[in-house]
Formats: sequence, C-alpha cells, structure tokens
Amino acid sequence: MKKWLVFILVAAVGLGVFFSFRDSGEVGDSTDVPVYESQRGDLVIDVLEGGNIQALNYLEFRNEVKSSAGVKILEIIEEGYMVTEEDVENEKVIVRLDQSGLEEQIVDHDVDFQQTEALYAEAKQNIEIEESEALSDIKAERQILRFALLDFEKFVGESAAQEILKKLKLPYDTDSLDAYEAKATELIVTAFDTKNLAESTSEDVEEKPFTGQAGDSLAAGVNFEAFLADEKLGDGEAEQTIRRMRDESLVAASQLAVASESVQGAKRLRDRDFITKQTLENELVNLDKAKLTLQTKETELDLFQDYEFPKEAEKMLSNFEEALLELIRTKREKMAKMAQVYARYRSYKRRYELELKKRKNLEEQLASCVIRAELPGLVAYGGANDNYYTSRYYDGISEGATLKTGQPIITIPDMSQLGVEVNIHESHIKKIELGQTVYITAESVPDKTLTGRIAKVAVLPDSNASRYNPSLKVYPATVEIEGTHEFLKPGMTAKVEIIVKELENVVYVPVQSIFIENDQHVVFLKKGSSFEKVNVEVGANNNEFIEIVEGLEELQPVMLKMPDGYEPPTSSEMAGSASQKRARKAEKTAIRPAKQPKTDKSA
Repeated sequence: MKKWLVFILVAAVGLGVFFSFRDSGEVGDSTDVPVYESQRGDLVIDVLEGGNIQALNYLEFRNEVKSSAGVKILEIIEEGYMVTEEDVENEKVIVRLDQSGLEEQIVDHDVDFQQTEALYAEAKQNIEIEESEALSDIKAERQILRFALLDFEKFVGESAAQEILKKLKLPYDTDSLDAYEAKATELIVTAFDTKNLAESTSEDVEEKPFTGQAGDSLAAGVNFEAFLADEKLGDGEAEQTIRRMRDESLVAASQLAVASESVQGAKRLRDRDFITKQTLENELVNLDKAKLTLQTKETELDLFQDYEFPKEAEKMLSNFEEALLELIRTKREKMAKMAQVYARYRSYKRRYELELKKRKNLEEQLASCVIRAELPGLVAYGGANDNYYTSRYYDGISEGATLKTGQPIITIPDMSQLGVEVNIHESHIKKIELGQTVYITAESVPDKTLTGRIAKVAVLPDSNASRYNPSLKVYPATVEIEGTHEFLKPGMTAKVEIIVKELENVVYVPVQSIFIENDQHVVFLKKGSSFEKVNVEVGANNNEFIEIVEGLEELQPVMLKMPDGYEPPTSSEMAGSASQKRARKAEKTAIRPAKQPKTDKSA
C-alpha cells in the first residue's frame, strides 16, 4: 500500500512540474511571434457598417391601376429632371399612363350601377309604404279589440265584465289593454332580435308534428249562470232584456187574471141568461189566449236565461279574447314582413354601396393615370426603398413599359432631410440604441465626415436579407444626417461609425490577442524567447481593441497569436490539475497546528 501511495505522489508531482513547465513557455520558440504592448487611455467602442444615403422624406408615385395585364406608360419625364416650384404651380404632367382599359370598364359598370341604384331607391320607398300599411292594419285590429271589449261590457254590464276579465287575467279597461299590448310588443321585438335568433338556431329544437288540436277558449270555462243567480249583472243589455221579459210575463199574468175573472162573470151571467152562449165562448177563447201568452213569455225568459244569455256572453268574451290574439298575430306578421322589407333594403343598400365604391375606385384609378408635379425636387425612377429582392420583379421604367399593380414609378426625394439606411448585424444589435451619435463618410467625398444620430431600429431582422442566406440576420436601421449638404445625393454609398460607448483611462489590447480556454479569457505575455499564459477579465470591444478589466497592466507585451507548439490542456489534464490543487489545499489544512482549548484559570 505504501508503494502505491508513493507512486501516486510522484505522478502528481510530475504532472505539476509538466504544467508549470508548459505554462512558463518552455514549449517551442516564441521569438518570431508578433506582439503588442497593452495601452492605457481612452477607448471608443463603436460599430462600423456600410449603407446607402436616402431621403428620409419623399414623394413616391406608384401604379394604382388594378389590372392583371398591367398598364403601359405613354409618357414619362426623364430621370434626373429637377421639378421646380413653377412646375408645381402649373401642374406639369410628369407621367401619363394608358387609361383606355379603365374607360371601357367604367362604361360597362354604368349599366349595372344604374340598375342597382334604381333597386335601392325602390327598396327605400317600399319601407315607408309597407310600414304605413302595417300600422294601418294594426290600428284596425286595435279598434276591433276595443269594440269587442265594449260589446262584452255592454251585454253583461261593466262591473260583471271587469270581474270576469280579472279572474281570467285578461285586460279589462283601456290602461290594462295598453299595458298588455306593450308587453306583448316587447316580447315580439325580442323574439325577432337577430342575435337571439342566431343563438336559438344553434340549439337543438324538438320538432313536433302539428295535429291541429286546439284547446277551448278561456270563455268556455266561465259560469255565466252564477251571475244570474247572484244577481251580479249590471245595467247591461242582458239585464235589460231579462227585465223586459219579466215585465212582459207580469203583464201576461195580469191579463190572464183579468181574463179568468171575465170568464167567471160571463158564466154567472150565462147561467141567468143575461148573455148568449157565443159571448161566453168568446171569453173562454180570450182566457186561453192569455194563458198561452203568459206561457210564451215565461218560456222566452227561461230560454234567454238558460241558453241565450250564456251563449251570447261566451260568444262576446270569446270575440274579445280572439281580438287580443289577432292583434298580437297581426303585429307578429307585420313585424316579420317589415323584417323582410328591411333585409331587402339592406341587401340593395349594401350592393349599392359596393357598386358606388367600385365606381369611385375606377374613377380614382382613372385619375391616377395622369401624375402631375406636387413637390419640387429631383426625379428618380422607381421606389425610394427599392432593392434587389423587390426591384427584380418589376420591369424597368421607360416609355412603353408595362407596370404591375403597386409598382413604384417615380420618386421625388426631399433633399432637406437625408439619412443612411444601414443593416446592423445581429452580433451588434444589442449595442445599438436610439439617439446614439453616428459619424458618416460618403465614399464619393471621403475627406468630409458628417454627424448624425440613430433615428430608427427595426424590431425584427430583415426577411429579404435572409432569403438566400438563412443564417444571415441583419436589422435595418435609419441614421439621420444633421444639417443639409449639397454634395450628398440619394443612392450614394456611405460608411457609418456608430458610437456605442466612450471609455476613459482603461487598459486595452488588440482583439486578436485574446483567446478562450475552458470558458476563460487568456493572453500570452512574451518573456524573452518564452511566454507566460495569463487569465484576464475583458470588457467592451470594438472591431480593433478590447478593454482589459483585470489581469494586465499597461505596456505589457501580449502576443497577437498563439505561441508555436502550444497545445491547450485536454479535459483529463484539466481534471488532474484540479485534483492536484485540491490535494495541496488538503495538505496545507492537515499540517496546520490545531488550536489549543482555553483553560479556566479560576479552576
């Protein structure tokens, strides 16, 4: 066991000597490796990009004629022409397109438009006609309902009629009729609501076959005879009829009594031969007539009370009840019909609006065939933002060329406000913020440097740029150039330097002197013909230099490439080195003298 322990200790010491020997630069010769002395001073962190100078504000004219075959250019002003204020005032024509196809479309559309306009006007007038007829029909039914109530009250009496109607929960006077109609109308309107209809149709409705079986009316359940027995009839037509019949029965009874007394007297006179037999027989005939008259009057009264009165009362109450239902049915029918009328009107109105919109669109397209000067400036063919990915789908702008819908024709830029359109690589996009200072140099005028600022940065990368190179992600940004400069022209190539940060009094080295080893930034310091590897902490960087936060001082020679013959340690070697460090730390802890416990002097 001791031999194995000695072997492990010797191996560990050997590895430590090997790593120390290698890190100290004894591997290879570093005489010819280029070096750079670390510097201390101010460091500007910037991003360099290229772009094109463009006008930030411009007037762009596009082909607004919607035709699958396209439209030809009949006339166009030459590119580079300077539109003047006089041209704008005189409305100088700068582009003229072929409008013959549009003129034919407008002529064909006029026929359809006139028919649609006539149908729309007819549907609009039909609303007033149908509405007037519907209101008249409803008014007539409401009048029939009121007359039916009056007839029922007239026959049985007002008090009896109200008592019966209240028990049946039917309207019994003008106010209750108005309330009943208002509530029924509200229910009808709700039933015809479009939203409610849509919701109801989405639900499953149980369909039952119509059998035609109808229940009795409410009037059939009323005991009208009870009103006669309790003498609850008011001064109605029925009560007056009963009184008249009773009076007639009383008169007939009186006439019968008179006839009876007359017959008795006649018999006594006949017994004494004071009158003839014929006279007595006449009196007997009158008595029989009086009996028949009384019997007839009593029968008429009984028939009226037992049959005619309940029949007429039920009939009039049923008429009132039916008038109520008929009023509601009429309202429903008229509302359904008006719904159809309004639906037809909306349909024609929508069609009219579409045709009118189409007509206006054709007229606007026709007007766009002649483009006049609206803004002074330099005429440029195509769009302000044309690039390879968009312009290659369009034919060149010239007389006789065919334009596609939406194709840019000419652009007149506003030369008072220019900028640079640049694409920021995704590796730098986090550094870019709105308002950052930018220095611009046009390649055609390299001796002049202009100042600007970041005005806009896209949130998403440019999809056109990555169409043929999916791994390329660039974000379009706009740089505003301060002031006006006559030597600048749209389309010029320019370089921009975006100032991200300005560091003061920092140590920095070239970016190529920094290497990454096991997720750690390192530099190699030159030591004569050897080198020393040093771990460093880096900060911000630009395209040339990088800030050293910790690990280097100024004027230290750092190698600009990895020393010849140097090989980074493997993962097993790194693990062995870590184990060696832990063993040394444990050894130091083991040989450290233990603290003696304090003794209690008082003891």
